[in-house]
Amino acid sequence: MIISHVKKRYKDFKFSWKFAAKTLGFIVFIYLLTLGFNQFKTAHYFTIKEVQVIGIHHSDHQAIQHLLMPLVNKSFFMVDVDIIKDRLMQFAWISTVSVKRIWPGQISIQVSERVPAARWNNQSLLSTTGEIFRPAVTEFPSGLPQFIAPDGEQIHMLEYYIQLTRILKPLHFKMTKFELLGTQSSCLTFDNGMKLNIGYKDILTVSGIL
Repeated sequence: MIISHVKKRYKDFKFSWKFAAKTLGFIVFIYLLTLGFNQFKTAHYFTIKEVQVIGIHHSDHQAIQHLLMPLVNKSFFMVDVDIIKDRLMQFAWISTVSVKRIWPGQISIQVSERVPAARWNNQSLLSTTGEIFRPAVTEFPSGLPQFIAPDGEQIHMLEYYIQLTRILKPLHFKMTKFELLGTQSSCLTFDNGMKLNIGYKDILTVSGIL
């Protein structure tokens, strides 16, 4: 009985060594496979040959190209689309970014820029969605009306400006400046030099005044 018990334990012990050997072999195989895949990714195969950027109108093209060069000068597998997106979102004009890798060597970037509605306090721009953003002054489009008011009033002023523009369209008046003088009044300046002071909350009555 003792001898058979010892033999059984010996067999179990021998089986455990076989299992350990198989496990170790599997681990080595996975390691070599991972190492080979990582070397394949970092090798200069499937390099990016084309970068397509769609939707850039106001942003500095040269600055974007300078930003993208080190990020895409890699193999297809090493390009990090999230980093490209985060870096592009730092440009004041850019509102949304979509970045895709297209096999075997292309990066496709779709950009949506903010649409400017007015200059805001001589330092920033106001978008058609009411966002205040600050690109370089040299990138300010010409011909935009100028809004002067405290931050926080931009949505109201934009709404009133749209309503007023619709009212004055038949008269061919173009507003060049919209200034909030206080909580009760505002001053409108037109391209013909005419100025009009009206109640801030009564812009829709201006048609009756004219």
